[in-house]
Amino acid sequence: MFDDRDDPPEPLIDLAPGAEASPLAVRLADLVRGNLRVRPAKLADFRALRGTVLIVARDTGDSLTMRFDHGRLTIHDGAVGIPSVSLLADLDDLLCIADVPMTRIGRLPLPRPGDRSGRERVGRIMSLVSSGELKIYGLLAHPRLVLRLLRVISVH
Repeated sequence: MFDDRDDPPEPLIDLAPGAEASPLAVRLADLVRGNLRVRPAKLADFRALRGTVLIVARDTGDSLTMRFDHGRLTIHDGAVGIPSVSLLADLDDLLCIADVPMTRIGRLPLPRPGDRSGRERVGRIMSLVSSGELKIYGLLAHPRLVLRLLRVISVH
């Protein structure tokens, strides 16, 4: 692997052939790269991620597959393989997931006390899930994967 004196390898975030033409794939790749660059504490969650996440924008018909493998992310255009977790919602609702605040305690998707805008953002996500507008298939089978994905994607 790597020597104790060396830094761990940089995270690899690649777009598979054809994915560079998908605005959603490019946007998510840039989001993850930026989050890891600005908040190095997210690297531990990124390196722990292993699984496949399918994201489908219901209104536009766009879909992409994010394949995580312990410090490497490959984003494919469309559905590739069998996903561990699938997210299905309108594009705007999928993109608002990146704005979910994370608490310092347990790094959970919860607003800080007194943070009204954070409460509103978490409330919006919860209402989308409860109404069925945002579907997260595989949440109960892979809760750690979903939580780590939220931590890596969240800009907070």
